[in-house]
Amino acid sequence: MHDHQDALEVYSRGLEYLDYNEPDQAILAFTEALHLNPQHVHAYFARGCAWAERGNLEKAIADYNEALRLDPNYAAAYSNRAAALTRLGNAKAAAADLERCRTLKNVV
Repeated sequence: MHDHQDALEVYSRGLEYLDYNEPDQAILAFTEALHLNPQHVHAYFARGCAWAERGNLEKAIADYNEALRLDPNYAAAYSNRAAALTRLGNAKAAAADLERCRTLKNVV
């Protein structure tokens, strides 16, 4: 249980780095959080956001994919993955993600 608490603390630090526009530090923190708790869905999502901010859309998508593997109903992960896919020119996959996001938001 100790690792989960540590992971939350490190994850929170990563969020602060994102807030202060320090994506490199955020990536390091989220990676550490995931080392402590590999099931931390929000750390995958947040690291994806940091990768996207750095312009590494492939790594961002990989992290959004992992977040969605852990939580297939994570609407924000679909939305962010759609944005990354759009930037990479994959409009068809992006449209499918946006539709899934809309469906999930209407269910809630």
